[in-house]
Amino acid sequence: MEHYLLVKNIHIATAVLSLVGFCIRGWWMFNENELLQNKFVKIFPHINDTILLSCAIYLSIISTLYPFMVGWLGAKVLLLIGYILAGTIALKRGKTRQVRAISFILAIFCVGTIFLLAIFKP
Repeated sequence: MEHYLLVKNIHIATAVLSLVGFCIRGWWMFNENELLQNKFVKIFPHINDTILLSCAIYLSIISTLYPFMVGWLGAKVLLLIGYILAGTIALKRGKTRQVRAISFILAIFCVGTIFLLAIFKP
């Protein structure tokens, strides 16, 4: 339990970094910016999100708050899956700009709701 606050702060920082990075990559995608093809830009989100998820699992275990036993945490897990799916369509798999734009907005909605659930824990 002694590392709880440190891990929580890393979790928060990587969550914000994930959202900011997603928004930047979305902006670049819509503007067809070549930076989107940079190796670091392709690899870093995976590293960041692995740290984010690892911290989430650690926090869940040490606080004994488990998804689907605690409603707001289960909702966050489902929204995370939605964020990943919508984000993948927005940045890679969407066949048209319209599909990518709708998926991008949906992904932002999912992550925004995750943040609200994390703050207010209804």
